Amino acid sequence: MARAMEPPVNLQLIETSDTLTHVALSGRLDIEGLHEVDLKFHAATASRGVPSVVDFTRVEFVASLGMGMLLSCARSLSRKGAAMAIYGASEFVADTLRAAGIDQGIPLVATLEEAKAAVGVS
Repeated sequence: MARAMEPPVNLQLIETSDTLTHVALSGRLDIEGLHEVDLKFHAATASRGVPSVVDFTRVEFVASLGMGMLLSCARSLSRKGAAMAIYGASEFVADTLRAAGIDQGIPLVATLEEAKAAVGVS
């Protein structure tokens, strides 16, 4: 019996409170992955309008469309007076994000604690 294919990217809600949204992404943020997660990610982050931290420890790859999703949500949050930070990205993914300038609008940090501090939540 063939196994069902896993989606290219998964989104897990870790915490949703009045002061913080904490989500984890895993897999590949490419065109297929973005199709699976874009609306869910926007709803979990930008639509809530509270500081958001994104766990990237299990993200394998980010294409330009995935970067666009991240920037779009970060800009929406900024207009609402909130911020987004990404933590735990592999060296490969972090280097890719930095090369594209994503770190100019979204802090890329190593730990959850650093991410919370970057968005102003203790």
